[in-house]
Amino acid sequence: MRWPRRLIPGPVEEKTLFLVNGSGSSAAAVRARRIAAELGEDRTSLIYRENGRGRDVVRFANTALQPGFDSIYAMELAVVPVLAAALGARGRPVIIDTGDAPADFLRLVSAGSARVMAAHGIETVAYRLASRIVVRSQFHEQELRNRGYGGVTTVPDGVDLGTFRPVDDRELRRRLGLEGVFTVGIQGHFTWYPSLGGGLGVELVKAIALRPDLPVHAVLIGDGGGIPELRALAVREGIAERLHVMGAVPYKELPRYLGLCDVCLLTQTNDPSSWVRTTGKLPGYLATGRYILASRVGTAASLLPEEMLIDYDGAWDNEYASRLAERIAKVMDDPRRAQKGLELQALAEQFEYGRVARMAAEVVNGARGRIR
Repeated sequence: MRWPRRLIPGPVEEKTLFLVNGSGSSAAAVRARRIAAELGEDRTSLIYRENGRGRDVVRFANTALQPGFDSIYAMELAVVPVLAAALGARGRPVIIDTGDAPADFLRLVSAGSARVMAAHGIETVAYRLASRIVVRSQFHEQELRNRGYGGVTTVPDGVDLGTFRPVDDRELRRRLGLEGVFTVGIQGHFTWYPSLGGGLGVELVKAIALRPDLPVHAVLIGDGGGIPELRALAVREGIAERLHVMGAVPYKELPRYLGLCDVCLLTQTNDPSSWVRTTGKLPGYLATGRYILASRVGTAASLLPEEMLIDYDGAWDNEYASRLAERIAKVMDDPRRAQKGLELQALAEQFEYGRVARMAAEVVNGARGRIR
């Protein structure tokens, strides 16, 4: 059942408003701009998060209520874009683009029932409002279809193949003190969940601590509230000198920093909130020819060769670090590991941003035709 719509009276300019739940430098903004460029800059307008939730809801809604837009593209399942889209719909087609299942994730991290219910409410409003739903994985598409939603299309996360390519910056490696050591890296936003006892990167720190005999160093590319926790954990485990935090890196510089990593990790918990995700990490790792070790979850499970997959047990696997440590040891002994990483580059073509943007633009144009 969908909310009733009133057709827009009179001529309407063929222009799409993108409501982006992120700053102008966020991953959501990069995706929105690429799709907008495919539709045509004169046929699109983008608005980004700048202030607190309350102010941004008002600003987004005021923009969405203005005449001149024939469709609305809400980027991510969040209060600000979804509420603004609902208020501004007025017969216009609304496209919801999401790579997450917020309610499932909040359950995973043991969030309060009020937060879980609120997230579930936002999802319900968004999906019922949507003329089209864009998701990032086939699993998510099938899950929504099973729940009775139509108009669902998988448009994966993208990567700019003109920017992301293998880079061997030996001077950067020397300057960072990473010469002559084996490096395992993670790129992303590092969060920490006390209810789980960890977050992104904890498996790597623990794996290195489990094998002190191996000359393995961790490279963390990104920032977030989990970084201080990971530093403290490394101190407690006696491997603080092996933890190298790069901080946030501009998009165009990421290939240089990914090139520091002999192995890149893509660890996701084995639960619904992770199965729906592709994550931007995977396309970036593939395009830069990295050897990848990934948990057997989501898109990685269907895309990567068996030797790069590691079983992950349930919503939080305390034994995963041990399995990861043993797999790292095996990779270190493999003389063809670098070549195997480079052979993955061809897989990145399916995530090329030009292709991804065209797919999303077709969804927008299809939604326009369906309502108008």
